[in-house]
Amino acid sequence: IAILVGFKPALDAYRVGSGSEMEVHQTFSPLQDMTYCKSIETVFEAIPSSILQIYALILAKEKGLDAIVSILVSAATIAFTSSMISYDFDTSPGNRIYNPSHYGYIPDKALSRAICFLSMMSLSFAHVLLRTFSCALLALTNPQWLIYCLAADVGLFFLYKIVRRDFFYFVNFNGIVRLAMSVLQRFAIKLLVDFIMLIHLRGPCEMGGFWFLVTLLLSMAGSVGSVYLYSAHYEGDDKLDVETLQTVLGILGAVWVSSAISFTLVMRRTYLSTFYSLDKASDYFQKVSLNAREDQDDIKSDVLNYHPDVYRTWGDELLKPWTLKNWDRWEEEKPAWFTDKWIDHVPNEYIPYDWRVKYNKTKGRVEDPQMRRRSSLVQVKMLMGGEEEK
Repeated sequence: IAILVGFKPALDAYRVGSGSEMEVHQTFSPLQDMTYCKSIETVFEAIPSSILQIYALILAKEKGLDAIVSILVSAATIAFTSSMISYDFDTSPGNRIYNPSHYGYIPDKALSRAICFLSMMSLSFAHVLLRTFSCALLALTNPQWLIYCLAADVGLFFLYKIVRRDFFYFVNFNGIVRLAMSVLQRFAIKLLVDFIMLIHLRGPCEMGGFWFLVTLLLSMAGSVGSVYLYSAHYEGDDKLDVETLQTVLGILGAVWVSSAISFTLVMRRTYLSTFYSLDKASDYFQKVSLNAREDQDDIKSDVLNYHPDVYRTWGDELLKPWTLKNWDRWEEEKPAWFTDKWIDHVPNEYIPYDWRVKYNKTKGRVEDPQMRRRSSLVQVKMLMGGEEEK
């Protein structure tokens, strides 16, 4: 109903602003929900409309100030949305507790935070205009070239993820559903970083720091290349002169570079490595587990909500001993996160054998020497409270 009446953005803002927690039946937190909605709106509405506006402005015989202002306002709105998403995720107390090695690049002092946010916004503003301007120029010169460039850009990113065995998204789905979701997520992530420079997506679970940096460099190179191709191959009567193109490119490039320098100087530089890191999703969740204190079972438990691929290479060393040691205590204390849904996500071998029998999780799902020696009659007797036969 909130979506149909156009009230969803206000509802999301209220939930995030009031600090609403994610409920048991929900898949995403309020902040994640708002981010997905804003991202969909940006990818499928804001960016295409900005490209069309610039395309129409270039073709117009009289280039009015109102059209230019409209384009600048659209770019500023997109930049504000991008910066606000990254700012909210990084300054979230929960995220900084969850993984302090990734969240925390924005400083704590009010003035430093303000400068950091303005730097992020101006950087995203220049990036949006550079990318949309270059796409409009390529579309005018040869629409097929634009399609080829975008397809090659996305294809390189997919290939990078596949080669590193990090293509599948970390959510706990399987089969065709997981494949379809991974393709859509990776595609959307690529477009968001390409066009609005969403800093939050540099995370190992999303694009990854190294390819985030590569994407920014390719975007800058693409802007220069599109100006060259337009100047060399476009033959229309409304063709912009080279001096105008170089002026626009120079101004936006100067804003981009100066904003990047300002952001780098004011941010916590201990987090600079996250902007070029080669960490994958499995590395990210391993750090989450390593950073968690002994009394932070809720943080470690969250890792097991995700697909086993993200922890199978190191989980037997960190997570398995932890679950086997503490399972009896959790059954007695019943912490809020210790739900049937969470238990169902936990691999069988991470659960003490006696509890596996009680949950009936061994049936046809795990190789267990003890289980192979037990008949179904013995299992039933144990479940009813009887003692195991020797």
